Amino acid sequence: MKKINKKDLYIMMYSLQALQSKGISIKETIYESLEYSLLWYQQSQKETYLEAAALHMQAYANMGYVLDDQEETIKKLFQLTGTKKEDYYPDGFGLGKTIRLNRQQVRSMIGKWMPSATNQMTIREVVDDIIQKVSERREGKYIYEYCRKTGTTGSRSELYELVIGDENCYFYDVKNFKYYTFIEETGTANDKYSNFG
Repeated sequence: MKKINKKDLYIMMYSLQALQSKGISIKETIYESLEYSLLWYQQSQKETYLEAAALHMQAYANMGYVLDDQEETIKKLFQLTGTKKEDYYPDGFGLGKTIRLNRQQVRSMIGKWMPSATNQMTIREVVDDIIQKVSERREGKYIYEYCRKTGTTGSRSELYELVIGDENCYFYDVKNFKYYTFIEETGTANDKYSNFG
């Protein structure tokens, strides 16, 4: 099995994020794609279908979802690719970052922030809002935007999305294309919302 190209992985994650923003389930999309990739591999014996499936699984894992290693299609793909669930969540895998659910760590996800006419929340209010929504598992997609003026280029928008779903929760820095997942302040990983790396 070829090593996954990070550029391809970013593109896949971006595509999945676009689906999420249109209200299309990432989980259903991934699982159906995996079923088709497996079917096409079985019909053609072309390794590229297994490589595509591995790319889908890695993008899914990086976005904070947990692969169900008891699901038949995934079990078959693990067997055919010679991988296991843990391979998609290695320590230190660098695209997503796990953040403790406390003010200091949540604040570290957000760039410079000042209240403005369009968004009057202070940075403390933004941080507290994120912590509260994640702690209470308030399902939904929440947008945080700050448009700051720069000396030569006019204004520059900082856009962030907090996505809380039934099976995942992540914070997305749109401008910098960074994903963050959360663990509880107690230090114990909340597997439902953690990407394990």
